Amino acid sequence: MVADGPVVAFLAKIEHGCLILRDAGSGDDVTGWDPASSSWHREGSSLIFGVQASVDGPVECEVWKSTPPSVLPANFFEVSLPCPSGWLVLHDPNEYVRMRFVGFRGFVFCSVIVDDAQFPSQVQILLSEEGKVTS
Repeated sequence: MVADGPVVAFLAKIEHGCLILRDAGSGDDVTGWDPASSSWHREGSSLIFGVQASVDGPVECEVWKSTPPSVLPANFFEVSLPCPSGWLVLHDPNEYVRMRFVGFRGFVFCSVIVDDAQFPSQVQILLSEEGKVTS
């Protein structure tokens, strides 16, 4: 089944070239991430990943709970993320962009798909309940 639209979507210049997805109640620290060694990093209920820096232009981001009508070409990463509160927050480090939305209580499976694996300017985050495939 294809969704009518994303849960959240935005177009913004991301100053530090990274986005953070975390459980709304998480206090986990992702500052230990080294973008030179990995395009993403997970610490507890939080994950951080690289995107195109603001000097290179805006980033278009969509969060889906089912398959988007048009899927981007590159699978960036997949990870299971603890989500004890049932709410997720997607933001940049300065919180110029901050979206809060209902996730899945327990664990959420996150698949991040991008237009360019090195400097993504388009990002699709597909969320599904742990153990269930996004349709």
